[in-house]
Amino acid sequence: MAILKSRAIGRKILRQVRTSYWFWPSTLVLGALCLAALVEWIDTQPGLMRDVLPDWLTAIDPDGARDTLSTLATAVIGVAGVMFSMTLVAVSFAADTFGPRLIGNFMRDRGTQISFGLLLGTFVFNIVMLRSVQGGDAAFVPYAGLTTALFLALFSVFTIIYYIHHVPETINVSNISSDLGHQFSASIRELIAERAKIEVEDVRPALNAQEIGVTLAARGYIQQLDTDALHNCACDNDWIIQVERSAGEFITPHTDVLTVLTVSPLTDKQITVLQSAFATGNDRTEVQSTAYFADQLVEMIARALSPGFNDPFTAMNCLNWLHAGLQDALLHDGGLRPLTTQRVRYPHLDFPALFAVSFGAALPYTVTDRMCRARHLALTQELLTRATGRNRDVIAALVPALRAGPRKRAL
Repeated sequence: MAILKSRAIGRKILRQVRTSYWFWPSTLVLGALCLAALVEWIDTQPGLMRDVLPDWLTAIDPDGARDTLSTLATAVIGVAGVMFSMTLVAVSFAADTFGPRLIGNFMRDRGTQISFGLLLGTFVFNIVMLRSVQGGDAAFVPYAGLTTALFLALFSVFTIIYYIHHVPETINVSNISSDLGHQFSASIRELIAERAKIEVEDVRPALNAQEIGVTLAARGYIQQLDTDALHNCACDNDWIIQVERSAGEFITPHTDVLTVLTVSPLTDKQITVLQSAFATGNDRTEVQSTAYFADQLVEMIARALSPGFNDPFTAMNCLNWLHAGLQDALLHDGGLRPLTTQRVRYPHLDFPALFAVSFGAALPYTVTDRMCRARHLALTQELLTRATGRNRDVIAALVPALRAGPRKRAL
């Protein structure tokens, strides 16, 4: 039970740590402390640094070392404060322009996190080295530490240059849509690869099996669902499990997340084990939810075509990235084929459902603009030429609505 619980909740915690704004800054600060301890130890070795460092550096007295280190620390922490302010401004701009759900993409940006962490680490290193400077009769100047501090200060200058370039890039609308589009396509390809590995069993429920619903005590969105663990649990107990709510859906304590077909009642321990396969949170995440990327691109389309922005080119760019993902769903390694599992049954995202949450959801917004409607129609017709069977029927159903336009659709 402990292993099962650690899979879902552990993965959720690991994702939150990796994508949090404090992880890389905290890691680099701890790294700076370790580096300071190492450099300080090197400085305590008699005559070691005086033999390799230039005379102009080893001639510094304790007062000069203090002034240098304190000046570097003050300058670096001041710039770090400015960088943090710039980050907040960029996040605020993104929330107002592109939607609040995109804030996480900026907060998770690795370049911003590492840049901020490098400056904080440089500040901490200088403070530790400043503490080690001793004057008076037992004068001690950490020459290796002073040298390292100067190199870190120089590196911080290049970090600032990179950061000033990086912030405008992160709020560039083309970069935002392309990043979401690449993640959308990558998620579809990963889903196709994972689905190819699933072995479908022909399992039938027992004649006297009863259906028992399982709920969670939490309220919120399902962020992690451990289907492998559910499958192992079903095999061990000879159950058939129907997953009623998948990752990305909102649940309450009154919502059945599972229905178990079993010949005997579930024990409290078994219910706890099943509940532990779920990890919930306050918001939707992209993990195990391919449709979430489509929702974000559709939200950008809706905002771009709103009266306050009126930006059809951004909307058409988002349509292009949605189209690229849908092409992967149709053509990559045979496409996103429907699948029905027997032992653990849960909704498998197929092409019609993905088309509905992407091109179908964008329809009410694109029909209001002539250029976007024409682009939407052209991309839909291109998909139509590549689709077959039920997928083709789903795509074809959207064409008349795009050709009709907003007035005829209203009729």
